Amino acid sequence: MSSASTETCGVDLPQSRVEAAADALYALLPAHVRHSDLTSGSGALRALFGVLGLASAEIDAEIEAWHDALFVETAGPAALAAIAALVGGPALHPVPGDAGIGRRAFVANTIRYRRGKGTARVVEAMAADATGLAAVVVEYYQRLARCGHLLDVRPERPATARLTPGRTAASAGSAFDRLPRLLDVRHVERLRPGLPAGRHAPTAVGVHLLRPLVASFPVPAVADAAADTLTAAAVAAVPGARPWAIEGSERPGYFQLAQQPGSVLRLFNPDRRADAPGARVQEVDLPDRLRRLPLHQETAELRAARLENRAPRLPARRWFDGAGAPFTVFLRRDGENTFRRVAPAEIRIVDLESPPVPAGARPAAWIEHRWYDPGPAAPVPRNENHPIACALDPVTGRIVVTEPPDGQPDVVEVRVACATGAGRALGAGAGDRNTPDQPFDIRDDGGTQDLVWVVDPTVAGGGSARTGSRTVGTLSDALAEVALEGAGRRSLVLLACCDREAAPAGSATLDVTVPPASEVHVVAAQWRPPRVVPDAETDPDLRGFVVRRERRFTVDAPVRVVRGAGDVGLPAGRLVLDGLELTRGVDLGADAVAGFDLRYTTVRAPGAAAVRAEGPLAAARITVDRSICGPLRIGGPNASVSGELSLTDTVVTTDGAGGDALAASGLDVSLCNVTVIGTASVRALSATNTVFTEPVQVTRRQIGCVRYSFVPTGSATPRTFRCQPALALSRAAEAARRPLTPAEADSVRLASEPRFLDTRTDEPTLAMLHPLCPDSVRSGGEGEVEMGAFAGAAYGIAVANLHALFEEYLPVALEAGVIDDTRSGAITARRNRP
Repeated sequence: MSSASTETCGVDLPQSRVEAAADALYALLPAHVRHSDLTSGSGALRALFGVLGLASAEIDAEIEAWHDALFVETAGPAALAAIAALVGGPALHPVPGDAGIGRRAFVANTIRYRRGKGTARVVEAMAADATGLAAVVVEYYQRLARCGHLLDVRPERPATARLTPGRTAASAGSAFDRLPRLLDVRHVERLRPGLPAGRHAPTAVGVHLLRPLVASFPVPAVADAAADTLTAAAVAAVPGARPWAIEGSERPGYFQLAQQPGSVLRLFNPDRRADAPGARVQEVDLPDRLRRLPLHQETAELRAARLENRAPRLPARRWFDGAGAPFTVFLRRDGENTFRRVAPAEIRIVDLESPPVPAGARPAAWIEHRWYDPGPAAPVPRNENHPIACALDPVTGRIVVTEPPDGQPDVVEVRVACATGAGRALGAGAGDRNTPDQPFDIRDDGGTQDLVWVVDPTVAGGGSARTGSRTVGTLSDALAEVALEGAGRRSLVLLACCDREAAPAGSATLDVTVPPASEVHVVAAQWRPPRVVPDAETDPDLRGFVVRRERRFTVDAPVRVVRGAGDVGLPAGRLVLDGLELTRGVDLGADAVAGFDLRYTTVRAPGAAAVRAEGPLAAARITVDRSICGPLRIGGPNASVSGELSLTDTVVTTDGAGGDALAASGLDVSLCNVTVIGTASVRALSATNTVFTEPVQVTRRQIGCVRYSFVPTGSATPRTFRCQPALALSRAAEAARRPLTPAEADSVRLASEPRFLDTRTDEPTLAMLHPLCPDSVRSGGEGEVEMGAFAGAAYGIAVANLHALFEEYLPVALEAGVIDDTRSGAITARRNRP
């Protein structure tokens, strides 16, 4: 696929589009004219149409842009700004990378907001569109037990909390806090540091925001509704669980959804706000962490209703209903080829923070339910058992299946369609990873066509990697064929299933051989061959599409990258890992690659380096984009490495290992929107919007620059520009008109330090800034974004835009405050103990 483009009159046209327009014009000529032109040997007429094709393609692009500008859904930046001006939409602070157009949904719904402004429902929808986050609006006067004059006593809100349902502590302080409150006359938001805030006033309105973005793996349709069974191919896109090893020992029936051994995976509720349009947002609609108690109460009621032969006594908006579910469990028994979808009533919601006692215990295959039926003289006691398939903990992502019935095989495979959350789309997950700079449509381009392998064990193998795609059963098989056939070409290894693969038999590592002067892309993605539509024109050069969405593949073995066989004079190749989760790190062998790219990848090796170079690399270019990485140790006393290391929108953490989180003594390092949790030592450094939690040491400080970043005391860096805490210290000294005392300087430094919700790699809020983080860090990045890996989320700008809209959309005399309802792992643990 050609990546060349032509820019003219402000339109950037890909060369392939220009050539297609020229071919279309040339095809309009009579056949004998084209034949004479091509047989003459000069091809002058064809060359002339090549020039005309540029103008034709430009006209077509302008017409398409004009048609797109007619609709808010497709309008470009300039056209969307014009639409916003047409409806009188207020100007929002531009978000970097958003072309200054703000939120498209906000512009589209401006008129609808104005028709109902002043109501909580409209403010809620407006806040969600303006920020791009889930929002819940609370009118706090409804939470008051009585007003100040005591004439409006509310019997439905007693003066004492009702603790029996068990949800009181879990929802305290959130948007769904139902505790009765007394009057508070303080402002709903903290107007300045040190000034207390109070929510519960008759004039106070709270806008509660949830920052994590949620990505869901699709739930496959059930082929046999009566039996609830699915084939292995139908659940290929559903993530599989791995054995839950306890003290290094795997036990039958124990599984975990986290792919890192011994880790946890916090399950989230999918975003279901679109299922109830026009209604106020409820807890079951929000993309938030799942809690045990609400799910336990609903599944228990579903079991009771089934046994008592009645309708469930549940609210209209349920966790498990026809519109969706928080998760769906599929089980496969040993020797069977199909999966069974487990009904919600057959799932027990339990606490699996620690292993069950005694060791290896498993839940019973049934649960007893007792109730009373009306009788002629007295209630009639009833007792019946309901089947149970498994016990699941949504807080840890751990599952224990029940003992198999006599004569039946045990469950050996568990897959769960679920949703996970993160502050941004970082690391491996179900999110959309398609971007214009990555291969999407695969075509035959002369003699340099790509080689395509599809790893899918549910489909019969075969095909050709050169002309279409070749299907193989394992990643190891695909890599072995790439090593033999991939020299001088770009090889695409597409992992079409959400599976996990260990090292081949007899090997301790999974080797990736990169032939010289070639590219190897290992991508978790779907492969879609072109559709053949009757009576429709087909493209003979089109081979298929690479769709980077709803796929995540786990490599559960150390990955070793080695150089393939070939002429020693040829340059080393390039390796790209996209959408993978590596549980035991990557080793770069001697002269293995000239380029190594990690993209939307989670790379961990707890207690050791996640990415390391075990041999010399000359002039290597290593890039890490939108990833979560353990320690990066590239180069050292025994491995001479030179070149460049570039990190963007990435979190780097020590992950329990000693030493530096980032060590690249021979590389020139470039960081943009990066959070480094731990110390760092590099050769040369250029950094923007970067947070170093511990000192960083740079060898060559004559070159490079650190901009809009947090650089701890004790660091040795090149020149800095608007970095904290140096900027805060300078301003404090300027305000005092004298040098600061050591105590004053320490106080300023402490007030400027970044605060995180979580620093544990297992938590979805890893490296997210805490709501109490100082503004010098939250808005101290370039363009007033926050420093660190979540700079692109621009949460501070979103909140500022929301504040600017309150004056227009709130009634007179009401005051509103923005409240961050994002919970850390510690807070969540306390709220899950009712």
